[in-house]
Amino acid sequence: MPNIPPSLQSLQTALQKANIDLLVVGPTANMRYLLHYLPHADERLCLLLVWSDQARIVTPELNAADFAAHTDLPLYRWVDADGPRRALSDALAGLPARRLAVDGGMRADFLLHLLQVTAPEQVIPAADLLTPLRARKSEAEIEALARAAAQADRAMQAAVDACRPGATEAEVAWAAEAAFRKDGAESVTFTLVASGPNGASPHHNTGSRRLAPGDAVVIDIGASLNGYQSDITRMVFLGDPPPAFRQAYQAVLEANRQARAAVRPGVPAQEIDRTARRVLDEAGYGPYFIHRTGHGLGLEIHEPPWIMEGNTEPLAPGMVFSVEPGVYLPGEFGIRIEDIVAVTETGGRTLTGFSHELVVK
Repeated sequence: MPNIPPSLQSLQTALQKANIDLLVVGPTANMRYLLHYLPHADERLCLLLVWSDQARIVTPELNAADFAAHTDLPLYRWVDADGPRRALSDALAGLPARRLAVDGGMRADFLLHLLQVTAPEQVIPAADLLTPLRARKSEAEIEALARAAAQADRAMQAAVDACRPGATEAEVAWAAEAAFRKDGAESVTFTLVASGPNGASPHHNTGSRRLAPGDAVVIDIGASLNGYQSDITRMVFLGDPPPAFRQAYQAVLEANRQARAAVRPGVPAQEIDRTARRVLDEAGYGPYFIHRTGHGLGLEIHEPPWIMEGNTEPLAPGMVFSVEPGVYLPGEFGIRIEDIVAVTETGGRTLTGFSHELVVK
């Protein structure tokens, strides 16, 4: 019998309870979650097929040896000259596939192959079954996220050190990326640096603008360490911050603090958003907080739970998400302060450790 990882066993139990015949995932974060391994992803069909009592892998021949080194699940191999259809048909032969759950992250052409071979009666998103499993992290996963957060703290320091008049946004971003790489990051997910009026765009594309005295600088960075993501945002001000900026900064900081303090099991996710928003509304900045308060974090940089109005899902131990209130004044500046929080049995644990004090240079 093949050795089945606990995450895959939990999914098989969920499949049985939901009366779903087959769940199929591509080479996405879902495959990494289920197998603790992710092959190189390209245009070649690669699928993990999961039934309630077994699992099989359809893989191009050039990935087969790597799969065999990480799992002993049966492999159905195919080569470029033949194409994947026969291997996929062989893997599915004699097994039920009337009720199908499909990974929303897989390539559309993979899905078309699958649907043509199975002709299912019903298709549902695999997320319906996988999201509840992935949303509650194990202790080992939370510690992996804590190590990633600590790495992001160190990369943030490198970015802060690179902030000076005359440096470009890109140069500050490169300092963070180099720090991540030297520190062993698997990949650098993003390095957002927004200076002066660019900071008023929450998803500014880091560019060639040169930092200047009087600039507020938003630094939002994240990377993957052993598969688990980090995400942190801090602020730098070049010169003496004017009272209007300090007032807005303190409001955002208080919104961040109160929202993190509100984290505990049983609280609806939207209540964390409401807490942050209430602080900024009372300070007069409500119209300038233009995004949700947070998003889940794990193998992906954005995943459930969503910390936003309308999400009434109660928080539960093991959930991990960002708390990142912000204020964005068009043509002037932006402010965002972001931390990663894990829900514990009694409250919340902040994984990011970088100081919340405004860095003035």
